[in-house]
Amino acid sequence: RAVGAALEKAAGAHDAIITSGGASRGEEDHVVNAVDALGKLHMWQLAIKPGRPVSFGQIDKCLFFGLPGNPVAVMVCFLLYVRPVLMQRGGAPWPTPRRFPLPADFDMDKKPERREFLRGMVRLDDKGRPWAGKYPRDGSGLISSLRAADGLIEIPEEVTRIRAGDPVDFVPFSELGIV
Repeated sequence: RAVGAALEKAAGAHDAIITSGGASRGEEDHVVNAVDALGKLHMWQLAIKPGRPVSFGQIDKCLFFGLPGNPVAVMVCFLLYVRPVLMQRGGAPWPTPRRFPLPADFDMDKKPERREFLRGMVRLDDKGRPWAGKYPRDGSGLISSLRAADGLIEIPEEVTRIRAGDPVDFVPFSELGIV
C-alpha cells in the first residue's frame, strides 16, 4: 500500500516517475503491481541484458519508467530507453545514436533471442587500428565497469557467438548524451 500511495502522490505532482528496483514480480516487488493497479503498465520485461525487468507505464498523464535494481542495468536502460523519451517530451530532438562497426578483441558465447549490451572500450592495436574491447566481467552490479568503459557494445538477438576479429557495433557514451 505504501508503494501505491507514494506512486499515486508523485503521479499527481509530476510529469514522469522513474523508479529503480522492485521491477520484477516477486513477492517483495511491489512497484509493477502498484502501477498496474493505479494506471496502465504498457510494457514489462525486454529480452535484453542487462536490464530485463525494465517497465514502462502510465498513471493518469504521468509517465512511469521502472528500471532494474542493479546499477549497470539502471544506467544502460536509462540511456537507451528513458532518456530519449524524456528528451522528446521536453521538446529536444533525439537522434538515433550512431553505432560504429569495430572488430572484437574478445571471444564470447551468448543466449539467442536476447540483445546484450556489454561495457566496452576502444583499444588500438600495434598498428593503431581500433578494436572493441569488453570489460572482463559482466555483473550488473559492477559500477567500476562503467567508469572503465567508453561506451556499449551491442550484440543483436540473432548472434550467439563472437570471435576475435568479428565485427561488433560500438556505441560511444557520447552518442548517448554522456560527454
